[in-house]
Amino acid sequence: MKKLALIFVFLTYNAHAQEALTFADCLEKAMANNLDLKSAGYDQQIAKTKHLASYGQYLPNIYAEGRLRDVQSFEIDDHPAHLYQSNDYKEYRGTVSADFNLFQGFSVHNSIKAARQQQEIVQADIERRKNEITIDLAQRFLTILYLQEIISVGQQQIDASTKQLELAQLKFDSGVIPESELFKIKAQKSLEELNLLTSQNRLSDNIVSLKQLMNLPIDAEITLIKPELTADAQITQIDKEYEFTKQAIEKLPAYKMTLLDQERAKTEWRLAQAPLLPKVTLRFMYRTFYDPSLEEQYAFHTQFDETTSKQMRLYVNVPIFNGFSAQAKARAGKLRFRQAKIESQIEENKLTKEVLKAIYDARTAVKKNEALSNAFEFSQKSYDADMLKFQMGKIDISALNITKINFNSAQAELIQSKYELLFNNALIKFYSGGTFSL
Repeated sequence: MKKLALIFVFLTYNAHAQEALTFADCLEKAMANNLDLKSAGYDQQIAKTKHLASYGQYLPNIYAEGRLRDVQSFEIDDHPAHLYQSNDYKEYRGTVSADFNLFQGFSVHNSIKAARQQQEIVQADIERRKNEITIDLAQRFLTILYLQEIISVGQQQIDASTKQLELAQLKFDSGVIPESELFKIKAQKSLEELNLLTSQNRLSDNIVSLKQLMNLPIDAEITLIKPELTADAQITQIDKEYEFTKQAIEKLPAYKMTLLDQERAKTEWRLAQAPLLPKVTLRFMYRTFYDPSLEEQYAFHTQFDETTSKQMRLYVNVPIFNGFSAQAKARAGKLRFRQAKIESQIEENKLTKEVLKAIYDARTAVKKNEALSNAFEFSQKSYDADMLKFQMGKIDISALNITKINFNSAQAELIQSKYELLFNNALIKFYSGGTFSL
């Protein structure tokens, strides 16, 4: 009974210590915890705050000013008992003013529009980052599974080489083969051990990268659940690939960002033209004055009412010459708008190349997987036959190693092709408007 309890505790500990994750689980964690996305979320909040604050430009600027004037002066007194006579003078002044921008070259309207466009750009950038993280996560996820299989196969190769070395050692001790045959097997085994170590290092690096994408602790124990390694061949049968590419690009946030940036550049160009136009400002002012020395003659409220001044002023500023600064800024804005158009075309060309490459890779992956399946089958039969010949002494280790290398290469390429086929099919689904899933 105690043994059963210990086994249950052990299994429960392992279940909590290692978390089994599907790709969907990893993607959910990445979308919730990725640091780049969290940082982009703050960018979104900042852009939203600036957009809301930009509406304040429609409101007046209100100023309040208070001034205390305290004057002390001394003068010579004619009275013989006083050499100097002191005169104190105090006054209080207060002003409240409000400025209304009636016209400023549409700068207020364009400033608000630019802030809104910036908010849309930030939102598109978040979507772009999500797509990049999704694809990067899928690549890491599949690379880890691929390397785990390669490591397992590599260990099997080392075990097979160990058995070959034991058999060759017996033959050498019996005088059947020369010592050079032993050296060849040892060299082959050392190379396989090096390849295994390289794969293990790559596996560790990809696991760390995967954890960082999900923002998991570096010492967290995770186990990846292998997806079903099947692909829908119909997905790669795209008749109108250029039309498909055009539709896919229009949905991608990276391309939408360039269009939004182009619109923002146009708005900023118009904003740069504002200083070339007249500026009309309306000002309301309210002033009052109080002198304590007149308190006996005029009460406070009397002074306050009598000295109150209410003013309304209309200012019209017409720009005539400012050292060509405004013209230069307007021209720079126009050039930036033209540059944004070109950058949009550059991004479109880049994405076109990426989508077309994904289509061609998906088509190639299907045929590649079929060809490598046949190559692996025949190389395995050839290796089994040559292994039997080696055991019977009909071929030397050099001939066996050639067959073994071909078999190992075909096996590794077949494993890689399965994951490439799965990834490329998922990528085509994603470009067609679906969610990225394995």
